[in-house]
Amino acid sequence: MKIKYFMLVMPFILSSALDAGQYKGRATIELPKKLCSKKDNKPKDRKIHIAAIEKAKKIAWNNYVGSFAKEKIDAYNTNKDVFMSSFDSYVDNNYKLLYAECSNQTRTYTVVINANIQEQQVNAKLREFSSSSQVRTDLKGKSIVAMVVPRQTDSADIFDEKINKQKEIRKSSQTDAAVIDDGTSLSTTEATVDRAGITTGGKTSRKATKRTYKIGDIQSAVSQISDVVRPFEMRVLQPSWLERQFTRNLGSEPFLKDVYDEFRGIKGDFGPNINPQTQDNIFFNTIDFNYLGRAQVDYILLGTVDTSVPKIDPDTGNYSADVLVNIQLYKIDMDYESAELVASVGPEIKTAFGTSDVIAANLALKKTFDEAINSLIYKL
Repeated sequence: MKIKYFMLVMPFILSSALDAGQYKGRATIELPKKLCSKKDNKPKDRKIHIAAIEKAKKIAWNNYVGSFAKEKIDAYNTNKDVFMSSFDSYVDNNYKLLYAECSNQTRTYTVVINANIQEQQVNAKLREFSSSSQVRTDLKGKSIVAMVVPRQTDSADIFDEKINKQKEIRKSSQTDAAVIDDGTSLSTTEATVDRAGITTGGKTSRKATKRTYKIGDIQSAVSQISDVVRPFEMRVLQPSWLERQFTRNLGSEPFLKDVYDEFRGIKGDFGPNINPQTQDNIFFNTIDFNYLGRAQVDYILLGTVDTSVPKIDPDTGNYSADVLVNIQLYKIDMDYESAELVASVGPEIKTAFGTSDVIAANLALKKTFDEAINSLIYKL
């Protein structure tokens, strides 16, 4: 007989895991004999339940590692034994049991959990391992302009489908005649049948949805990026600082409003993307500014992070928010007087959970910046 139950094994206190990510783990273990209890809906031997949970936590961890970019996976695999030796430090016991099935018939016990993984601690450990690398040494003291624009959909024009229909009708008729001669009189009988063949067809045209965006908190984005790169001892500069240097030292026109309007999708011919000419002007002005020698810009971080409207997650009961990230890292090369694309992240989606829509959205942005910027650094 199969027994199914849904329960929360221990309090799911979100406030104690603000820096944790939730990942599902499903595990099935074999029972040595019929051990399912009808009374409390789990194996009679508690050790079996604990073993199933531990196995599910390991699977959730593997699912988490599987979400890494290639460069991050390489860094993890080099130090995998260190993480596994202190596994409980990164996957805590503040998990949520989503599903369980104990079957005396098949002698199996299956659990599905949402495990909390301390992503901040994992990233900090990986940065620690890279502290003596040449890349880490090369980045020390370098300056980076964080021109990453957080966005939310403001409006979307959804076009009706354009349908062209064609119809062809072909008509024909057939007449049958019979002549009857009975020797005394002659008569004819006629029968006519009309036929119509109709052929229909056509095509449907659908235009892509046109979206415009509203700009989020630029200051918060810069602050979160600063928190991520601080362990690399890099200097993060705001876009407004760069604009001020251009206008003061080069006599250039302000450019930020154009950048934001282009990313909003209300200016330019490239949809909600930066105009390539606008981007090139920023790069070339940066090179000219570097020649003045008053300050040095080494990298420019350019891109967008789009936050969805938070929704209730059916598994956890909390709000979940998705963030679509698309960021490029450019190195200002003074020898070649160019901006070289050295790393990129996206487009890819990150998800975070929170007890309210605001918390979920903020955690999703924080998680996105943390993972995206770290991934860019590992790619270097």
